[in-house]
Amino acid sequence: MLQRTRLGLAILAGVLLAQCSPAATNASTENSVPLKIQLMTSLPIIWGEGASMQSILSGRTSPAPIYAYWQQKYDIAAVDSFETLDGSGTDVIVLAQPPAMAPADIAAVDAWVRAGGKALILTDPMLLWHTHLPLGDKRRPLTSGLLSPLLEHWGLELQEPDEAGSGGVELDFAGATISTAGIGTLKLLPNEARDNDQCTLSVANVMASCVVGKGRAIILADADFLNHDLWPDATTSEDSDRPADARGLTDIFIDDLHNGL
Repeated sequence: MLQRTRLGLAILAGVLLAQCSPAATNASTENSVPLKIQLMTSLPIIWGEGASMQSILSGRTSPAPIYAYWQQKYDIAAVDSFETLDGSGTDVIVLAQPPAMAPADIAAVDAWVRAGGKALILTDPMLLWHTHLPLGDKRRPLTSGLLSPLLEHWGLELQEPDEAGSGGVELDFAGATISTAGIGTLKLLPNEARDNDQCTLSVANVMASCVVGKGRAIILADADFLNHDLWPDATTSEDSDRPADARGLTDIFIDDLHNGL
């Protein structure tokens, strides 16, 4: 049975501030230069599941709807490393259930955010993304997020859903509704473990907004919602032409990170 959890904008201090301001909300679409985004992911959204170099070169592959939308909206590039992040002119980085990151990449992300960078992190402790790829295939998406070193450094712990929360879940945001499965939760670590970083948790502890040094990060304990097979039927929100699904929700997050205080 589908469970329903509502997240109010006022509950999560500092998150979705741009939603309150039409000028700020539309900034990324009105600017002549789209936001520059670096994406790291293990999800099969860039070329589709099981894509090979031959199929890519022959044009027999296509991106998932979420990535196709991002390509239209942003100057987005999928990366395997963040070694050139500093000085790249990137506006926002997106970690969407990324593969195991090298310590140098984790350090680069932390340093970049502390210097004023913005990060959207989608890390799922129980990914339920269906795949035909066999166990051991490096192209399989990670079944559990591996960002604990970074999250703990920022004062957060990613937790698996309990039995009651391991099924279908629907989350309501202002302007977007996502359907997902097996959503995790985030836990604040004791003050002495937070390195002076400040994180605020949402209702049900599924999301956090963090001030990290001079920068900010939004962390959602889920990545399944990017799978278009789970998207609800609604196509646009009531108060704008923004898609009212995962596409619109990631827009809200990215707008807030780029324009928010």
